[in-house]
Amino acid sequence: MKRINVFILIAIVLVIVLLGILIYSTLNPAGKTTSKANASTGINPAKGNSSSKIIIIEFSDFQCPKCKAALPVIDAVLDRYGVALYYRNFPLPMHKNSMNAAEAAECANEQEKFWQYHDILFQNQEMLDKESLKRYAAQLGLDAAQFNSCLDSHKYRNEIEKDFQDGEKLGVGGTPTFFINNRKIEGASLGVFESIIKEEMSNA
Repeated sequence: MKRINVFILIAIVLVIVLLGILIYSTLNPAGKTTSKANASTGINPAKGNSSSKIIIIEFSDFQCPKCKAALPVIDAVLDRYGVALYYRNFPLPMHKNSMNAAEAAECANEQEKFWQYHDILFQNQEMLDKESLKRYAAQLGLDAAQFNSCLDSHKYRNEIEKDFQDGEKLGVGGTPTFFINNRKIEGASLGVFESIIKEEMSNA
């Protein structure tokens, strides 16, 4: 009888442990490495040191003022630490031109001008209508016919929606949100960035 009770007790403990693992996995999506794995494929626009062991993934919205304010922090981190930065789109529904801007940036990336176009978009956040987006492409000397066809056809809409869905799975709720080697940071504080980067470098 005592042996049966022991087996029952063991079974109950195992069930509790399994339930705990299941609940933790559900409540802790940021522990997944989706973003880092996607970044390593080279599909997303990137800059910095591609061989760095420190990988920063940014989820951003071209119409987001805080994303624009984060640019000097990002540049400082890239200059000081030689890390790799991958850009992923997270166009918020509250911003009516964010999706068009994201699509336009991907069309510029098709002609290897993503970062130049990226900077123009942030410099002109109040003018991201389609005509303005096409004008910026012309200013950069992009092939206008190719760019306009790309933008009008929504060629990269599915890719951008995939970025957004991946962000949601990782717990992204607003922009800018960063992952430094999968460690989540909301907003852009140079002190926070440096602290995490130094810690990751010491553990590399």
